Amino acid sequence: MEIFAFFVLSTEKIYNNSSIRQHNNSSITMKNFVSNEIGTLRKILIHSPDSGIGKILPSKFKDWLYDDTVHLQKMRMEYDEYTRILLHFLDPEKAKYVSEFHAKHGTENRNVYKPEKPEYFDSEYVIDVQKLLADILENEKAKIRLVSAICALENCSRLLQNRLENMPSVELAKVFITGIIDDENEQRFIFPPIPNLVFTRDIGIMIKDNLLLSKSATPARKRESLIARYVAIFHENLFNDAREKIIEINEDSDFFLEDDEVQREKIITIEGGDVMMIAPGHLIAGCSERTSKGAADAIIHRIFSQPELEIERISIVQIPEVRAQMHIDTIFTQVRRDTWVMYGGYSEKVAREKQDIKRDYTAFLENKNSNKRNDQMRILQFQKAASRTYSPSQNYFSKELEDLEDLLTQVSVEDFGVSESEVNIIYSANNEFPYSEREQWTDSCNLLAIKEGVVVGYDRNDKTVEQFEASGFEIITARKLLSELENNKRTIEEILDMLILLSSSELSRARGGSHCMSCPLNRDRVV
Repeated sequence: MEIFAFFVLSTEKIYNNSSIRQHNNSSITMKNFVSNEIGTLRKILIHSPDSGIGKILPSKFKDWLYDDTVHLQKMRMEYDEYTRILLHFLDPEKAKYVSEFHAKHGTENRNVYKPEKPEYFDSEYVIDVQKLLADILENEKAKIRLVSAICALENCSRLLQNRLENMPSVELAKVFITGIIDDENEQRFIFPPIPNLVFTRDIGIMIKDNLLLSKSATPARKRESLIARYVAIFHENLFNDAREKIIEINEDSDFFLEDDEVQREKIITIEGGDVMMIAPGHLIAGCSERTSKGAADAIIHRIFSQPELEIERISIVQIPEVRAQMHIDTIFTQVRRDTWVMYGGYSEKVAREKQDIKRDYTAFLENKNSNKRNDQMRILQFQKAASRTYSPSQNYFSKELEDLEDLLTQVSVEDFGVSESEVNIIYSANNEFPYSEREQWTDSCNLLAIKEGVVVGYDRNDKTVEQFEASGFEIITARKLLSELENNKRTIEEILDMLILLSSSELSRARGGSHCMSCPLNRDRVV
């Protein structure tokens, strides 16, 4: 692994190397900036399901972070709905191109969604990571470094490394993602696929005009983190030469000298599903199965040490390390400045309501805190005025909130100016047992806001959908909306307060919703 470490670290020396230039002439020039979760979406990173996903075996579920096999063709059809919805909102001209392509070639022909195909829609605003990877691989120096780094990570032979170095960039990008290479009309794996790349939220998160890169918690996602890092460093058009605004968080220099127990406490792992740039002055970060306490500690110090970000409050949401709620965005997401969707399983308020129906003495018998019925979640807030100089020894702890509803209400009221009486929290399946937990598992709370009040979710979470309808939202399937848009029966501008339902029989098996399947690079400011 020493070679791998060398090539990863050596990229730091080439941030400002003017001799390294990207040969791709595409113009992805819109400034990257995200200061909230609900402003109109302008630019986004996605990744269409690739062939590696279709080769996952039950015996590899644990290693590759899947819970079921998926029907790849059906999954792709479902994802194509998602892509077309995004194009209609972010890039109408490309949406029209895709529609015309399907009219001519049929929906079975998916070349329009494949970055390696000449028919690819190639939007500047809805961007596939595979396309960006192919772009940077046109740069010979970037290509040699990334091939070397990935081959070291995956323990490839020198013979294979030579072959990859001489492979065309478009083909090589596909190989890096799928792990599959073509050998005389026969496909074979040269290293594992990275089937979780479809969840682009986790590779990085925009914190205003800074990009916080992930540091994967699991071996299955290490190559994703590596690819994201190289794309961020080398893709000049995408990041507008702002490499000094790439945030990488690592352990302290003496970390590797500590014993195993201390290392387990201090290790830094970060995934984007645990970071929300929720409001201009407020960042939320999770401690979860995937993002460590050490990472939360490092985020507090790093963000407060950058006064130009003007982030004065950091909320840390600590949740149990369980598969069902692997990130905080599987528990709650924002819909409008006054509206949220949330899983009630960790809610103190919901627990009290249940106690009002029937008293539960289990906590007493287990010698737990009798005053707090739910001790599985903690919400800690840290505060520093942007005008004050950061000091690493200063205690910035402000307070601990009792409940998740308190945090969501606080954001709506203090960050967005909503009256407390107007805050609306939509619960997964209205907290109805057993549907609340079932629908949270299939991402009832993991919604992407395309613009304020217009969110994308899955069609299988019926009882949560009913709650949206009861709150005044229009419910429409993605298929019906696409038909109306493409037949000029509705315009994007007139769409307000809407829940768009994707077909999801296969997408939901991959254990992530529309919020997970997005990495926003630019949103409009809301306040």
